[in-house]
Amino acid sequence: MLKRIAEVKDPLISTLALVNPQLQTLSLEEWEMVKETCEVLQPFEEVTVELSAERFVTGSKAILMARGLQRVTAHRQRSPSIYQPIRNMVDILMAEIVKRLGGIEQVSLLADATLLDPRFKKHAFLHDRHAEDAVTRVVGVASRSLRPLPLATSSTEEGEGVPQANPSTETVPVIWADFEERVASLRPGVQNPFTEAMLEIKGFLSEPLLPRTSDPLEWWKSRATVFKKTCDVMKTRLCIVATSVPSERIFSKAGQIITDRRNRLSPGKVRELIFLNANL
Repeated sequence: MLKRIAEVKDPLISTLALVNPQLQTLSLEEWEMVKETCEVLQPFEEVTVELSAERFVTGSKAILMARGLQRVTAHRQRSPSIYQPIRNMVDILMAEIVKRLGGIEQVSLLADATLLDPRFKKHAFLHDRHAEDAVTRVVGVASRSLRPLPLATSSTEEGEGVPQANPSTETVPVIWADFEERVASLRPGVQNPFTEAMLEIKGFLSEPLLPRTSDPLEWWKSRATVFKKTCDVMKTRLCIVATSVPSERIFSKAGQIITDRRNRLSPGKVRELIFLNANL
């Protein structure tokens, strides 16, 4: 609203002078405050538009955008305006960013989505601990979907039976019990799901970053056979942030369909027209 008023400043002043000369107009200082307010709020509008998209992944951008907003607003605080209302607005915005978005890296779904986005990975996190927590969660989910599979050996492939050694009846000392449990799943001939999942995520993280404007889903489509289990986790994490924008667009479209010249449309026909408009 303020941006539009600033754009039509001269026609607005001229029209008000002709229509209602007695109306008090904005002072030069107030016009400058309007202009500076638009500059302060511009990054917030850009983030709102970016996260309101429906046709590409947005969840993995939330952490980066929150940090970007905080950085831009902090810069405004370090270079304060000459106008007290602008300084107050910047201080309030900064306090709300810290309050609402200060712990966004600890939101597991957003953190996992950011980690699994080939454009960002660990580089999007401000704190390494939060990035490692996301890696641990992804590896845990991927390993739970894996089952230990026996590896075929040359003798079994040829049908030759190999006599198994008699299991030791020796009692394991208590001090070695923990170690024996840890290496039990690492015995030859059996795949360890956790190790396999860890190797996949390490391979994924070692891949070069994609350009920021690339489509991460296309990249995952081409790597699905290489990082199979990590790709399965990605399908449940790399998401679109839910917003009210789609429903608001439907309401706007309904207002364009039902007009004074088309006021006898039945509710069923309106629903069909809106459905077709939203899906074609």
